[in-house]
Amino acid sequence: MTEFGPFAPDPFRYRAIWGVRVDSSHGFDLLVARQLIWLPHAKPAVRQLLYAQDEQPICPACAEVVAPGSPSIVGTALLADRAQQEVLAKDPAAFASRSPDSLEAWWLVHGSCFDALTEDRIALLNQRIELALRTDTRFN
Repeated sequence: MTEFGPFAPDPFRYRAIWGVRVDSSHGFDLLVARQLIWLPHAKPAVRQLLYAQDEQPICPACAEVVAPGSPSIVGTALLADRAQQEVLAKDPAAFASRSPDSLEAWWLVHGSCFDALTEDRIALLNQRIELALRTDTRFN
């Protein structure tokens, strides 16, 4: 039992970036490579939400596979503990250089779907992704 009783405060804060900024096709390729490095660490609930059984990315906005070469946007989310929150406050790009783990999610969104996303739709999708990330954690 802690000083907070049986319910300690949740140390994790959900942070998401819809449309990671890249300046070149090489930068986009590096983010997709980072996504592939992370994929073996993904929680089953995240995989089910963002990837087909054959590991093809599924656009969370339309639930269709993002075919290779399709105009798309990279998205990422992270359950950041306090230390990671401090790092991200100083360097928002640090999410891409951390060791891959099950506290993060990476996805692709069709460019046309991304253009049509509203704040309300992003909020709903963030709830789904956050819940998938928190599955099987002590703080879900």
